[in-house]
Amino acid sequence: MNNKQRYQNWKKARSDKRDQKQQQSQQQQITLHQLQQLNNQQSNSQDESEDEDQQQLNKREERLNDIKLFMIDYGQCDVKKCTGRKMERFKLLTAIKPKVKFQGIIVSANGKKYVSKDDEELLQKGICVIDCSWAKIDEITYVSPNERLLPHMVAVNPVNFGKQFKLSCVEAIAATLALCGRREQADFILSKFTWGENFFKINQDAFDLYSQCQNDKELREAEQKYLEMAKNKENTGQRNYDMPSSSDEEEQEQQIL
Repeated sequence: MNNKQRYQNWKKARSDKRDQKQQQSQQQQITLHQLQQLNNQQSNSQDESEDEDQQQLNKREERLNDIKLFMIDYGQCDVKKCTGRKMERFKLLTAIKPKVKFQGIIVSANGKKYVSKDDEELLQKGICVIDCSWAKIDEITYVSPNERLLPHMVAVNPVNFGKQFKLSCVEAIAATLALCGRREQADFILSKFTWGENFFKINQDAFDLYSQCQNDKELREAEQKYLEMAKNKENTGQRNYDMPSSSDEEEQEQQIL
């Protein structure tokens, strides 16, 4: 092999090596680009997942605060024990004065109709309970065409446990929400009380019937059916609840007309 051939071979080898380096560099660039694309895709996917999670949380929060809640406060209860006051501290309801003419549903023993899904228009303006002591219930003179009754159910709050109709503020609001098809919000406000989850458990037979009702007439029929069922259970010595333990937190005896 002469010098000329050796030179050509060296030149070709050098050219091949340069081409190989260029190819390797291009491959590295492609690999880096692909890696960047993959990272971007993963980042976008994570962002989309986080956005979906946040949207779900926002929707749930909207459902849990769907209906605005109020309390007409007559100042008769111990503020440290009143369930309505506790809800106010949790920013779950707003206390208003008796002179305010509330435009939504008012839960009251003076109502002529049972609250039901037919009250959707009023419901959109909110639910209001009348907070007073059971011992002074006759002194309450609040009058409104939007007053609604609750069908038969028993209280679960420690003061009036097992007593018919003697509900606390939170129980009355929760019952109203459930009768109007807002059970999730009802469960949420009851969860703020140690005994709250027992309200629908103890009244399950009643609400199994009430939940199927659309209006006042259907609720009255369902109530009669429930009372007959309850009477039969009483006659056979059955009871669907147990007395609360002495460790249950105390709540002020109050209502909700």
